[in-house]
Parts: sequence; C-alpha cells; structure tokens
Amino acid sequence: MTSSASATDFTAAKVMKEMSAEQRASYIAGVVEGLAIARYMKDGKRKDGMSCIYGFLYEDPQALRTIYDAFDKYPTYPPGAIIDVLAKRKCGE
Repeated sequence: MTSSASATDFTAAKVMKEMSAEQRASYIAGVVEGLAIARYMKDGKRKDGMSCIYGFLYEDPQALRTIYDAFDKYPTYPPGAIIDVLAKRKCGE
C-alpha cells in the first residue's frame, strides 16, 4: 500500500521546518500575490485593498517575523490560511 500526500499534510510547521529561508520567502510572496489579486477582483478592480495586502508584506519590516511567529503559534494550520487571516487583520475583508 502506498501513501499519498494530501493538502492537509501541508502545514505551517512544514513550511518552517522543511523549507529554506529562500523557499519560505518565495512561498509567502506567492500567497500574498494570490490574496492581493483575489482582493482586487473582489473589490471590483479597485486597487486599495490589493495595495494594502502588498504593503502588508513588502512595506512592513516586521511582516515576515509576524508571519513566522503565527506559523510557530499555529503549526498544524494551513500556512496560506494563516497569511490570509493576518492580511485581513491588516487590510479588512
């Protein structure tokens, strides 16, 4: 019998323990990109929410530390969901 990985196997702990710093940064940038574009579309192609989400990662010097701390606090959660919550706290729904 073979085992297969599922989406539930990809947790914040895996990101922190199994990815290099460069891989984590790329992964987080990809999640932020997806969240920003989704927000842009949700907002009827207005840029305010999208800009806030980009600013959350690229303009706040503590953003990565905040994300890493949240990953450490909630190691069994999906990492994208954690970033989504943090972005919503910063930028609203």
